[in-house]
Amino acid sequence: MKKVVYSISKFNKFGSNKMSGVGFITDKDLVIACVSQKGNPYIRVFEDCVKNCHAIQGRDGEFKGPHYEIREVEFEKNGSYETREIEVEYSVWYKLVD
Repeated sequence: MKKVVYSISKFNKFGSNKMSGVGFITDKDLVIACVSQKGNPYIRVFEDCVKNCHAIQGRDGEFKGPHYEIREVEFEKNGSYETREIEVEYSVWYKLVD
């Protein structure tokens, strides 16, 4: 595992959310520590995001790229609940820290 400084942005029709901090990268995953809205800590893993990231030209140790996840969302329709799959897109940037 290598230590990195990261920035992850999620874009949707309601705006954008940005997370940044210090995390770790394995051969294929980005692992970060997060805190839920209720204040509970948890570990977030962005699986296979390293393969989509490419080196930024002229900047040593910096990488960026897109990351996509499929999520199941449950919603109410006509008094019953339905589940749909949606695609969530993230923009990932990270820099290796010595």
